[in-house]
Amino acid sequence: MALPGRDTAVAVARCDGYGAGEVDAAVRRAVDLAGGIGRFVSPGQQVLLKPNLLQGQEPERCVTTHPAVVAAVARLLAEHGCRVVIADSPGAGIVYSEANLRRAYARAGYAALIEETGAVLNYDTGSQIVAFPEGEVMKQFSIITPATEADAIVVVSKAKTHMWTRMTGATKNLFGLIPGLEKPAFHFRFQDEYAFGRMLVDLNECMKPRLQVVDAVTGMEGDGPQAGSPRKIGVILAGSDCSAVDTVLARLIGMDPLEIGSIKSAAARGLLDPAAVRTVGDDPADFAVPDFRKPSTYAGGRTGVWRRVVLAVVQRFGKTYAPRPGVIASSCIGCRKCERICPVHAITVTEGKATIDLSRCIRCYCCHEMCTEHAIALSRGLTGKLLARLLG
Repeated sequence: MALPGRDTAVAVARCDGYGAGEVDAAVRRAVDLAGGIGRFVSPGQQVLLKPNLLQGQEPERCVTTHPAVVAAVARLLAEHGCRVVIADSPGAGIVYSEANLRRAYARAGYAALIEETGAVLNYDTGSQIVAFPEGEVMKQFSIITPATEADAIVVVSKAKTHMWTRMTGATKNLFGLIPGLEKPAFHFRFQDEYAFGRMLVDLNECMKPRLQVVDAVTGMEGDGPQAGSPRKIGVILAGSDCSAVDTVLARLIGMDPLEIGSIKSAAARGLLDPAAVRTVGDDPADFAVPDFRKPSTYAGGRTGVWRRVVLAVVQRFGKTYAPRPGVIASSCIGCRKCERICPVHAITVTEGKATIDLSRCIRCYCCHEMCTEHAIALSRGLTGKLLARLLG
């Protein structure tokens, strides 16, 4: 049944490629199906357009929200009379500075959008404390200034698997409102994906984005959010509720929505009933990719009594099962991103190479996520391999 006060309808619009005309038509159709742009923003408002920038990579790598999708949403907002600011705080291994923002925007293809759309790129690296007394696990957040100054937030996320949260889409994308080097503290405090999901729900309830658009034209499968591979899905999703949008996305890539920590948390709070989520527009079954490759940390899939027993063991002895990060010395360039991002200071760089103290490692995989050189390898010990085989 529908939950009072929350619209859990999700628009699905076919989009087979990133040609500007095709993307523009799909985004407009999806937003119209979700109620029209006027339902979410008003003329004259300053709107923060929040893509998944991570740390800025070329669009064809599928690490960031494709610039064609960002441009299409920006044009739609500008035509409605809104002032559009594109902003994100890159991943926690990167200092949140103007120079790094410029580099990330350029590599992701966003710098070229300004003339075309009339949007502006944010270079303000300040932040403000936003109180949220009703939060379940967080009573306040440090939020980047352009988000606190915006009249409305529109999220334009990227469909990807994720080593830590299993999937990243609408809800997880808002974590980019936390200033870069403050992110590790959250990984230290919330050391499993369900606890982390509770925090993400608090963050979304605090900042209340108006509209969610997901670039699921080509997603990332495997060891996302950076080291996976592109895989076509072929849709643009749109809706007002981040958990509802993520529910549809999870099903598209062959995951049970309640395996995702943020969706599970939203359901536990009574904010979402996954069974009540409905779609409008194209049939999502036409785009489902059941063999979408999951991250190597994934423990979902088959059901049954024996599997539940094994999962209980996995949850009790998480470090035994979880892949361990290790440094590929020949690939490491000593950039120190992994050292800066590690929430428990388990990584040190000496003589230009990183080393990891596995006794301190909490298996959050932030180092793997942020390494652009693919110098962090993941492997399991013998017991972990046995558990992984039993889990299928």
